[in-house]
Amino acid sequence: MPIEKKQLSKKDVQKFDPSPLYLYTAKDALNRVTVLKEANKDAYLIAGRYSGNDKDNRLYTSLNEEESKEIEKLVRIGRKDATISFL
Repeated sequence: MPIEKKQLSKKDVQKFDPSPLYLYTAKDALNRVTVLKEANKDAYLIAGRYSGNDKDNRLYTSLNEEESKEIEKLVRIGRKDATISFL
């Protein structure tokens, strides 16, 4: 089965802080997961693993359910009231 890649428009990237947060899962400690914080808000977007780009978008590989829960738990540490969404 092909790996699903999700797109994040380069225009949309501008609404996030320029320095992303990189986290790692226990299952795949070599490939980092990109977490973007919305500028001036306590809102985070868990994008997934960066896998490239095309003309207008950044491409991210989706996380499986287990990894999503693990990354969300890591983001919540110290940010209990944060809004968290997934790409």
